[in-house]
Amino acid sequence: MKLLRAAVLDMVMLYAGKVSAVLVGFIFLPLYRHLLGAEQFGIVAVILSLQGLLIMLDLGMSTLVGRDIAVANSGPSELVSLVRTAEMSLTSFYLLLLPAAICLKAAGAFGSIDWSTILGTIALFWVLVLQNMYYGAMLARREYAAASTIQVVGVAARAGATAYVLAAVSSTMTAFIVTQLVFAATQALVTRHRCFAFWGGSTSGATLLKHPTIRDAWALIMKGRSLVLFSAAGAAVTQLDKPLVSGLISANSVSPYFLATTLCMVPLSLLAGPISQYFQPRVLNQDFSGKDFPKSTIQRFVLGTIMITAVPSLVLWLAREPLIGLWVGHGQDSGTVAHYVKILLPGFVVGAFGYIPYTLLLYAKDFRFQAVASIAMSVVTLVLTAVAAYKQSVESVCYIYATYHTTSTLISWVRAMTLEKVRAAARYSAVLALQLFVPLIGIAILAQFLIQSY
Repeated sequence: MKLLRAAVLDMVMLYAGKVSAVLVGFIFLPLYRHLLGAEQFGIVAVILSLQGLLIMLDLGMSTLVGRDIAVANSGPSELVSLVRTAEMSLTSFYLLLLPAAICLKAAGAFGSIDWSTILGTIALFWVLVLQNMYYGAMLARREYAAASTIQVVGVAARAGATAYVLAAVSSTMTAFIVTQLVFAATQALVTRHRCFAFWGGSTSGATLLKHPTIRDAWALIMKGRSLVLFSAAGAAVTQLDKPLVSGLISANSVSPYFLATTLCMVPLSLLAGPISQYFQPRVLNQDFSGKDFPKSTIQRFVLGTIMITAVPSLVLWLAREPLIGLWVGHGQDSGTVAHYVKILLPGFVVGAFGYIPYTLLLYAKDFRFQAVASIAMSVVTLVLTAVAAYKQSVESVCYIYATYHTTSTLISWVRAMTLEKVRAAARYSAVLALQLFVPLIGIAILAQFLIQSY
């Protein structure tokens, strides 16, 4: 009973961490749009998309650090050195990004966006990537309560302060970026201190260890080079659609599309993400090679993913028009957002199931295939998106991304079923997922038919 209560508490805290970010977005994005206006909010949408891209494009550091901490094969001093080396890798990357951005601005690539916004945005990206790595390290140690508490307070404080500054001080991009940066840096420092304190003492105690060098940072990047390619491709395909729509159509056009994709990310980030974070350390610490794998773990993983992801998403899809009207207000954009959600949401739900085969591929250390497949799919998807945006069709972009998420999950599952190490577990999870998901598809089709009939 105590173990059950502990497991439920852990899951609740994981969801609290995820819900905070998504719920804050739902509450404050329409407010930011109202305060900044359509054009400036279009720029914010692009910045938030690039922010999501660069958090994913972290040179594979979050995955490498999280995996080494989860398997617990290293001592505290080695883990402290690993995290500090990852910090150096990411800091070096963003120092190299600065002159690139300056050259692009000098060449006129950013139009009317001022220098303070550009430089502040890069600093914000750097801080948020580090914060995400520290947060992942705490989750890998199963410090769910502490990690989620810091996440909830930090995200809510940053969003609330930004809204206050935009409403009472200055409704400008500079005010938005500066406020976000100050509060994100504070959250990152708190998470970092808690992260290092777990291994004994504080960050000051860690300074007695050997300082990482550029060579150490490069060696770590090379160790995870397949993960770098995988994360780069995944980040590009999931975040560059908004800049493409904004650049090839208009900043105003990206606003309803951004709101629709934000809503459709609920199955991936809010619902399925915490389940994956809960079960991934358990899968990595158990024996899944051969036919005698722990079926109970897979059963709970699949059942939790399907029920917590698919059932709420079914309700959202069927009631999308009134729910979106309540969220963004009843107007022209409301209908457009609802239409985009109708196309996107089914694909995103299937994409959320991809956490299951991805975890098995991570167990098998099949990084190379993930990198190659992700790059190929990303290139094809972005090319098709650019063509659709060039033809001024946001609707086509929605169909392209629904297909991308569905195909990505299917390819990962097929690949896992070909690997001897996880073949039995992959086949078992795929059959179980189909048995649970197919009836829900039937319910959705029937409910939609009845709604249209009345």
